[in-house]
This record gives sequence, structure tokens and C-alpha cells, in this order.
Amino acid sequence: MRSVRASKCVLALVAMCLLLICHAILDPPTMRAQVGYWAATYGGRSGESAWSINPTADGGCAVAGWSYSFAQGDDDFWVLKLSQDGAVQWQKSYGGYDDDAADLIYPTSDGGYIVTGYSASFGGLDAWVLKLDQNGNIQWQKAYGGRDEDETVSVQETLDGGYVLAGETTSFGAGNWDVWILKLTASGAIQWQKTYGGRGTEKCSADPIVQTSDGGYVVTGYTASFGAGHSDVWVLKLDENGAVQWQKTYGGAGYEEAHAMRQTLDGGYVVAGFTDSFGSDDDWDVWILKLDPHGAVMWQKTFGGPGNDVTWSVHQTSDGGCIVAGSTESFGAGQRDAWLLKLSENGAVQWQKTYGGQGREEGESVRQTDDGGYWVGGGTQSFGAGLYDFWVLRLDPQGSIPGCALGVNSNATGQNTTVVGVSCSATVSNSGASARDTHVSAVNSAATVRVQCVYQPTLTPTVTLTPTRTPTPVYRIYLPMIRKQ
Repeated sequence: MRSVRASKCVLALVAMCLLLICHAILDPPTMRAQVGYWAATYGGRSGESAWSINPTADGGCAVAGWSYSFAQGDDDFWVLKLSQDGAVQWQKSYGGYDDDAADLIYPTSDGGYIVTGYSASFGGLDAWVLKLDQNGNIQWQKAYGGRDEDETVSVQETLDGGYVLAGETTSFGAGNWDVWILKLTASGAIQWQKTYGGRGTEKCSADPIVQTSDGGYVVTGYTASFGAGHSDVWVLKLDENGAVQWQKTYGGAGYEEAHAMRQTLDGGYVVAGFTDSFGSDDDWDVWILKLDPHGAVMWQKTFGGPGNDVTWSVHQTSDGGCIVAGSTESFGAGQRDAWLLKLSENGAVQWQKTYGGQGREEGESVRQTDDGGYWVGGGTQSFGAGLYDFWVLRLDPQGSIPGCALGVNSNATGQNTTVVGVSCSATVSNSGASARDTHVSAVNSAATVRVQCVYQPTLTPTVTLTPTRTPTPVYRIYLPMIRKQ
């Protein structure tokens, strides 16, 4: 009896093995591509620089800044859509007869993009906004401003499908320059617009505004009208209609500026800027402040060396920490290098690296990727086709491109500072800017692409056993009955 059962088991195992072999032949292992890392320049004979980078839903990125090589006038907005491996999917310039520069690009929920910056091509220095479709074609374009100088440096799509702009103005407000916030509809019409300032100069730049989880906004910049020194970091929390909920300054006896801000997972905020009141020397040091939801300082640290070290971008990372991008004259290979610092949720340095050659490089914008790595956008003088080129890096989670000389460890130490946020009372006024249609066309460009480093992991074979619509046939094995002896 036992021998009969054993024979059945052996035959069943043989049948199962045959089925697996047939499945492997009919559905062979697939080669699953791994994410690659690389650094490349994009440019022409003259100069261009990337001021903003943002990931796109297809795994690639959109990059925006200015170009002289491909301009119709002086400088033009220049936008590139790149695939995950750095290939150009499309590239276009936008501009008039004078200076036009894009400060920030933001992917929109319809698959397109919203781009903002400044333009001197339409009757003075004005804020300029372009709404693009997924292929870079213009859906609408408008200039916003008054009689004097006005610009917007940041844009974000809002929860209602419209947009919020942050910038600065001399046409409206209480003083020299005032911070300027505009809320737009989805088609670019102005819903509300306000200035915030005092008798001196208030400005913001880089990436200073974000919509908060309560539907309001938080904006950062610097003020010379309020605070402890020549200029202080300034943070304003606004409700959904632009009314101030709280505002505070942070600074010492010297100069402080903030250029980027993000809301954090705990409902607070991380602010990135630089200071000469604190740190390692009398030059600029990177200064990072972690605030609670009401603007109280949770921790604050400087990072730097004997030269000028600055930051333009901060982004919270999936582990609760943050990534900071800027440039350093204290560390690196050349006159100035792009610089990344990865900080923990408590501000401790997890890693820091410089990227550059013998010339000048800037890290203008950084964003985390789905695989835990980073997109970095900026400019380079050391590499590329012209005087200064767009520089884009796709880095692994440790800030590296395996096998590449770029990404050199630096050794800045974090120094605690002891600033307390001080409430202030800026004048808030409605402004009277008009929205004017402009009429430029998108022009295809032909950038020279030069790759400095590339790392592509080997393809990993994977066998995926997935059910199909056709049922798997069931094979029955009939064994002859053996009579009991």
C-alpha cells in the first residue's frame, strides 16, 4: 500500500515540474529595467541656467530657466521636458524682444505645466505666466503688473484648480519693494492680489510659497523693515484669501535671507536661507530653521565653511528629513560648486556632497524621486557646450552616481543658533495690477546635450507568475489500480 502511495506522489511531482517548465517556455523571464543615474548639460553657444526642476508623472522631469543661446530677444524662458534617462522629449523657448527669465515650473493636474518668471518685453518689467500643455504648447499667457517693476518668482497649482503666485513689486505697496501675492483662476484671471511690507525693502525669490493643508498659504522671504538686523528672514502664514494669520521675523545683527519653504508632515515648516550673523565666518552660511505650525522655532542650524555658502531650494524627504540645494565656495573642486545636504528630521547631517569642476556651478532646485533619489537642476560653467549651460543630475538616494567622480563628500558641521521668532505687523494692501494677454509663440530649440556621467544597473531577470484570461489547463494523471496482495 505504501509503495502505491509513493508512486502516486512521484508521478504528481513529475507532472508539476512539467507544468512549470511549460510555463517558463510560454512565459519566459522578463528583464526588469533598473533606474539609472546620470549628469548631463543642455545648452548652446552662449549662456543658459536652470532655475527650477520638478518631477513628472512619467518618471521624467520638467526643467525651466533662461536661455540666451535660443532667445528671440535677449534672454528667453527656456523649458525642457526630459525622460528618466535624460533624453530630451521636447524643448522650447518663449519670449519677446527683451529679457525674459523663468523662475519656476510646476506640473499641473491636467498633465501640462504652469511657468512663471519676469519679462521686460511687454512694456516694463512685469510678472509673466505661461500655461503649457503636455507638449509645451501655450494654452494661455498673461503679464501682470503696474507702472514700475513687478515680478513673480514662484507658482503652485491650488486645490481649487487655480494658481497662487509669489513675487515682489515696486508698483504697489507700502515701501520700496513689497512681497506680492496673487491668486489666479484656472484661466489666469486675478481672484485677489495683495502686498505685504513696510517702509523698507521686502522681497522673496526662488521657491518661497506653498499652499498649506488648511487651504491657506505660507510664504517666506526677507525684510529690511522689521526685525533685529539689516535684513531678517520673514515668514507669513496667510488664510485662503490672503489675510495674515501670523507673521514673524528671524535674524541677528547682520543680514539674513530666506529663499525656500515647505510644509512638513507634522504640520510645521522648514525654511532654507542664509545668514552672515551666525556660522563659521563673516561670509554667508546656509541657515535652516524648523518651525512648528505657529512659527515657533523647533531647531535651527547653520552649515558652512570659510567662503560663501548659500541655498535656494529645500524639499522634505520621505523619511521625514529634508534635502537642501545650493552652492558652496568653502568646499569642492572649483570657484563655486553645487552643494547638497541631506538632513534628518532633527537637522543632523546624514550626508553632504559637492558637484563641480574648475569653474562655477550652482544647485538651484532639488526634488526627491519616487525611488528615493534626487533630481537636481542648476547651471555649470565647467561642463557643457557654451559659456554656461543647464545642468541636470539624477542622483541615487545617497546623492551619488556610482562610478562617477561627481559627488564629493564635504565636511561642513551644523552649528546651533538661538534665534526666536518675533511677531511683526506689516502693512497689507490690495494691489491693482492688471492681467494683460501677451502674444508670443513657442519656438523649438536644439540644445547640445553632453553627458558627464551615467550609471545604468544591469537588467535583473524576473519571473512573474501572473494569471491570464485563459484558464490554466488542469492535467489529471490516472494511475492503474494495483490490487492488494
